[in-house]
Amino acid sequence: MLSNLLFIITGLIGLITTFLIFTNYKSNRIMNLYIILFILIISLRFFLSGLTNFIFDSNFRTTYFKYSNFSLVVIPICYLYFKNLSENYRKLNSKDLLHFIFPVALFLAMIYREHFDFDSKQIEIILYGLFFIFAITYIILCFQMLRTTIWIRKGDIKVIQQQNKLINNWTLFLFIGLILTIFRLFISISTEIYFGESIKGHSYQWISALIWLTILFKILRSPEILYGYNVLHQKINENKNNTLVLNDIWKKSTNIELNNEQHLVLKEKIDSNIIDYIKEIESISLKYELFRNSKLTISDLANSLKIPKSHLSYLFKYHSTISFSEYKKVIRIHDAINQIEQNYLKNNTLDSLSKKVGFTSYNPFFTSFKEIAGVSPLEYFKMNKVDFEQ
Repeated sequence: MLSNLLFIITGLIGLITTFLIFTNYKSNRIMNLYIILFILIISLRFFLSGLTNFIFDSNFRTTYFKYSNFSLVVIPICYLYFKNLSENYRKLNSKDLLHFIFPVALFLAMIYREHFDFDSKQIEIILYGLFFIFAITYIILCFQMLRTTIWIRKGDIKVIQQQNKLINNWTLFLFIGLILTIFRLFISISTEIYFGESIKGHSYQWISALIWLTILFKILRSPEILYGYNVLHQKINENKNNTLVLNDIWKKSTNIELNNEQHLVLKEKIDSNIIDYIKEIESISLKYELFRNSKLTISDLANSLKIPKSHLSYLFKYHSTISFSEYKKVIRIHDAINQIEQNYLKNNTLDSLSKKVGFTSYNPFFTSFKEIAGVSPLEYFKMNKVDFEQ
C-alpha cells in the first residue's frame, strides 16, 4: 500500500514537472522534446502502477501489466536527449525513429510471447536477456556521447564555465539515475528468475521511484534547469555591477619569489595599487572600443590608462592567470557575446562580427570563441536565439 502511494505521488510530481518544462522548453537550452517524453512516460508508468492497488477492475490491472514494458523506449529517448543537447538541436528528427525499432519489436515480442511454441519461461529469460544487452549498449553510447561532447566543454570566461558546469552536473546526475534504475531492474529480474517467480521486474520498484523522485526534485529545485533562464546572460548582467568582472583572471596577491631586481622595485611601487590598476584595466576593457583595434599593444593600453607600461607588464606577469595576448582574446569574445545578445547577427555576418571585435579574420575568431566560450559562435547564437527574440 505504501509503495503504491509512493508510485502515485512520484507520478503526479512527474506529470507536474512535465507540464512546467513543456511551457518553457523553447527558451531552455537544457531541455528539449526528448526529455519531456522521457519524464512523461516514466511518470505515467509510476502513476498507473500505483493505481493498480486502488482500482479493483481486473481488466485495468491486466492491461497495465501487459503494456507496462512499453516504457523501455525511455532508454533510446534518454540517449537522443543527450545527443540533441550536445548538438543544441531542438526538433525531432525522422532518423531518430531508427532507435525505436528494436525496443518496439522487443515490446511486441514480450506481449505475444505466449504464442511461441517454446517454453514460456525460457522465452521470458531470452527476451529480458536481449533487453539488458540493449540497455547496456545504450548506456555505453550515452557515456561516449557525454564524455566526448558535453563533459569536455570548458571556457575561460567564468559565467560560461558556470553554465557548462551546470549542464555537466545535470547530465551526470541523470546518467547515474538511469544506470541505477537499470541495475535495480536487473537485480529484480534475476531475483524473480532465481526463485522461479513470474518475470515482471516489479520487485524493489520503490527503489526506482525514490531514484526518480530525486531526479524530479533536482529539476524542481533548480530554476535554471526547469525554466531555462539564460544563466550566461544573467551572470554577465550581474557581473557588470561587480567590483571585478573577470575575477578568475586576476591574482590579487602572489607568493612568487622575485629574483629580478627591477621586478622587486616594481613590486614595492605596485602592490598597494594592484586592485585599482585591475579596476581601471577592466573598466576600459569592457567598454570594448580600445580592444577592437586588431593591432592593440600593451603600450597602447598603458597610454590610454596613463599607467607606465612596466607596471602593466608586471601586472600581467605576476597578477594575471593569462598573458596580455590571451587577455585581448577574452575581452574580444566578451565583446562578441555582447554583440550577439544585442542581435548584431540579425543583419550582419559572423565574419563581420569577427572584424568588428578586433580579429583580423574569421578563423582565429572562431577558434578563440570556441576555446573561451566552450561552443562555436554559431552554436552560441542558435542556442540563445529564442531568448534574444523574446
